[in-house]
Amino acid sequence: MSDGQRPTILTAAFSARQIATSARLAGIDALAVDFFSDLDLAEHAKRCEVLHGEYPDGFSGDELLTALERLSEGETPIGFVYGAGFEDRPELLEEIGRRWPILGTSAQASRQLKDPKAFAAICAVAGVAHPEIRSATPEDPANWLSKKIGGSGGSHVRFGDAPAAPDRYYQRFVAGERISLAFVANGADHAPLGYTRQWTDPCDDEPFRYAGAVGPLPTPPAWDEEMRRAVAAILSHLPLVGLCSADFVSTEAGPVLLEINARAGATLDIFEDERAPLVRMHLDACEGRLPSGSPPKRETIRAAGLAWTARDITVPAGFDWPDWTRDRSRPPASFRTGDPLCTIVAEAGDVEAAVGLFTERAHQINEVFGRIAA
Repeated sequence: MSDGQRPTILTAAFSARQIATSARLAGIDALAVDFFSDLDLAEHAKRCEVLHGEYPDGFSGDELLTALERLSEGETPIGFVYGAGFEDRPELLEEIGRRWPILGTSAQASRQLKDPKAFAAICAVAGVAHPEIRSATPEDPANWLSKKIGGSGGSHVRFGDAPAAPDRYYQRFVAGERISLAFVANGADHAPLGYTRQWTDPCDDEPFRYAGAVGPLPTPPAWDEEMRRAVAAILSHLPLVGLCSADFVSTEAGPVLLEINARAGATLDIFEDERAPLVRMHLDACEGRLPSGSPPKRETIRAAGLAWTARDITVPAGFDWPDWTRDRSRPPASFRTGDPLCTIVAEAGDVEAAVGLFTERAHQINEVFGRIAA
């Protein structure tokens, strides 16, 4: 316990702001490491450090361990909660786990989850539809995608004519709507939190770059029961723990499971509710407890995602970020064209209105900096 009262967690992610914010809502102190150390992370974390890395590359093990050791001095953290940035380095989770308990899916399970062949084999045994994968260059590349092993987000995804590489694989393209099921798991069972719809913001070098998600969807998708059964089937073979999300493509023939992210992810901004903080759910699940009943009902739909820079941008000293932004860089700060500028959150009465407001705000923030540059 920290200060004799509040529990304390260590956390690290590309951006740790969401975890730190949820922890604070739950009455938990967060000692956080990420790549940005934005203003709102400093506001919500008890202490934080920044590591200088290139998104979306992962963490340097030695630097991260040293930072976590510094943050934990004088503290007694109950364990380590991880976000994005560990998908391709389970060995780093194992090293962290030798020093602090891993509060979430184990390094061993994460390794299987992000190994394309291992995950495809689990899906086959579980009877879950999953796209065909291969390591050799396909003869019909128009029907395939190239993905980085252990990649996260959409920035690593290329078309099927990308050259073969030891750290990449090919996955057959599946046409349909992208639907994600957020859930919390205790290693054997799970409780659904809700569905989101995702969309992309392509650029020349990143045709599947992540833009955002919207939800909770007010009505379940057509294949609701099949998606839940797919998650349950995977859980019968892989002990997932804590906050997770399962990404599906909804097709006419049924849902196809693309991947599962067994960590706190981008949709925390959509599902976070001060009445039931997600980090509290996560820690409860680590102790085997799942929420009973449905999640608290919300009156609005929320869209959240990234604003990508349309030009080189400088955030001047004294800049006052709009209140609908998150992950606000400390001014002055510079961004190159195509960098993630900030997170945008938009709420409205229905899905289309929320997405429309998000899109409007993404354009607006770029226009603001365009006027500053002029």
